[in-house]
Amino acid sequence: MNTNKFIINGIVASIVSFILGNLFYNFLFKTYFDANIYATDFSTVKWWAIIGSTMCWGFLYAFILEKAKVTTILDGAIMAFTVAVIIQTTIDLGFYAVSLIYKDLAVIVADVFLTAFNASMMGAAIMFVSNMNKKTA
Repeated sequence: MNTNKFIINGIVASIVSFILGNLFYNFLFKTYFDANIYATDFSTVKWWAIIGSTMCWGFLYAFILEKAKVTTILDGAIMAFTVAVIIQTTIDLGFYAVSLIYKDLAVIVADVFLTAFNASMMGAAIMFVSNMNKKTA
């Protein structure tokens, strides 16, 4: 694995994840999630944790796409979407089973879809940057 490529891809994916996550959860669908997630106070969000989380997602997808030997933008988007559906469904159903975070299953479906869409954009961005680096190398 090329370390420089991995770091660049991870950073690019992290930036995409951070921007889309904020767009979806803080602007476009904020009212929906505020109404359907039991939480104490979303104004106390820990930004360092959000940044850390998006970095972990970005580097995870960079690692997965590298190991899967994905070569096209479309395949990157599809692979990341598929992995995200599996991972986010696992996380959301686990939380639903043992906590009172979600009001119903509809909010889980929405969260899984938004997470998977976000991941598909990360996968596409990773492959775009990877292919761009190949052309200039």
